Amino acid sequence: MANDRVLAVVEDLERTLVEFIRKHHVTHDEYRSATDVIVAEVLAGEASLLFDVFLEAAATDVGNDGRDGSIEAIEGPFYLPGAPWLDGPPYVLPQRPDEAGVPLVFGGQVSTETGVPLAGVELDLWHADAAGHYSQIHPGIPDWNLRGRFRADDQGRFEVRSIAPPPYEIPKDGPTGTVLNALGRHFFRPAHLHVKLRHPYFGERTSQLYFAGGEYLDSDVANAVRDELVIAAELVEDPERIARHGLDEPFVEARYDFAFAPSAAVPGA
Repeated sequence: MANDRVLAVVEDLERTLVEFIRKHHVTHDEYRSATDVIVAEVLAGEASLLFDVFLEAAATDVGNDGRDGSIEAIEGPFYLPGAPWLDGPPYVLPQRPDEAGVPLVFGGQVSTETGVPLAGVELDLWHADAAGHYSQIHPGIPDWNLRGRFRADDQGRFEVRSIAPPPYEIPKDGPTGTVLNALGRHFFRPAHLHVKLRHPYFGERTSQLYFAGGEYLDSDVANAVRDELVIAAELVEDPERIARHGLDEPFVEARYDFAFAPSAAVPGA
């Protein structure tokens, strides 16, 4: 028996693409080149990168229509489930002994959309290293490096130490790079943190936070930057504040307060 939602969406997509082919006089050779790129994307191990670059942000925007609380953001292709739980507080993401980069202290509070602090929310944080590489995605990086889970306290507050990630280029030697080169686009994403929040009643939310004043905010290759996701970042050089966080060098401090609304996908929410 047909699924009504699948039937409506797929048949409309089919009509749209057929009209697109006719409108632009797409030849069979051009059609086959396009399907070859999609197949090559999978064979090259790029997973959903091609579609994420062009389409994920738009799909996320649709999901944010009418959403209460903080908006969601794209997940991207580099998330891995099962990151280790961190010991703490203080929480520190797993790092190599000589991890490059400026230290980062990221904190904030999780509340309901009406401002009530929300205790015990799970935060699942991951980001690139100082070279723009992700553990278990790029070679030569220890498993779970700069990936970890921790919980907000009984007032919804959280704080975690890591390193400040840089802007980075997405893979450009594979099929996605071929398409972007043909369009004359650059490959850079602005510096960002990935966060998933989970709660048994409120469900799951995915966020991606960017640093104010950073490069590529206005030309993100994935077109995923939204004003609500750009956070202030301060370089702290005061010795007392440095020592207070158990550090011995200047660090970047950033904060974001999440407003977590119940998910319609959670039974009883």
